Amino acid sequence: MTGARRKGTWRVAAAVAGTAIAISVVGLVVASGSQLDVTNGPPFVQDTSRCTNATLATTGFASGGGRNWDRVRLVGVPDACAGLPISVVVYRAAGELATGTGTAAAGTVDITTGNYRSNRVTGVALLIGGWGVPTTWTPGGTVVSLRSFQNGEYVTAASTTSPLIADSTTIGTNQQFDLIINDDGSVSLRAHSNNRYVCAEDAGASPLIANRTAIGLWEEFTLINNPDGTVALQSLANDMYVCAEDAGASPLIANRTWILEWEEFYLVFD
Repeated sequence: MTGARRKGTWRVAAAVAGTAIAISVVGLVVASGSQLDVTNGPPFVQDTSRCTNATLATTGFASGGGRNWDRVRLVGVPDACAGLPISVVVYRAAGELATGTGTAAAGTVDITTGNYRSNRVTGVALLIGGWGVPTTWTPGGTVVSLRSFQNGEYVTAASTTSPLIADSTTIGTNQQFDLIINDDGSVSLRAHSNNRYVCAEDAGASPLIANRTAIGLWEEFTLINNPDGTVALQSLANDMYVCAEDAGASPLIANRTWILEWEEFYLVFD
């Protein structure tokens, strides 16, 4: 590119004369997942080559649950992108919802953004090192594990007939759950072991078990942030807190009216 560079309104259309160009600007308006309009800011020409041509998976979630989310997770960031600046725009059809910045690392990267409503998101626009990177968006796809504060072991959902119990020292498929944010702000847990939702069986009278194919009241919980950094789960079926019964020796059950050590868990983002 030669000659004077004009400031003003630019549209990203194509590389010029075989020269790849990346533009970092103020005033990004996302028209669709494949079209970016750049307005009200001068362009910055990036001379380095892009670190990846791959499509990266993104998902969003809240730091402590709830309807208002404040994070975007990038999955599968390649080694070549490590150390480069990241910029994300969470958007819907009508425009921007939230933005965030950070630094890339190989693998999984979490970016803190402004608050946004999960049910309004249609996609994420992503820049790494000043280059646009294509993305896919999966709402509510955050994978978590629960570690009991009382015995330090991870909660296991072994099958549709085995109640949840904090009995594992490592995280595997049986200890992983999809954290689902429901429209009312409650959360549900879908076990990776069998793709079933965790249920407070018998309206909480029986231990928690991952055996449901749909989300109803028994499968909904309020995620509570405790002052010590742990979380508690309050069943919407009976308003009781989930407990690692007998200091974790017995299955989890929603039968407590208080939050003490047996009712506290660490929420681990896998």
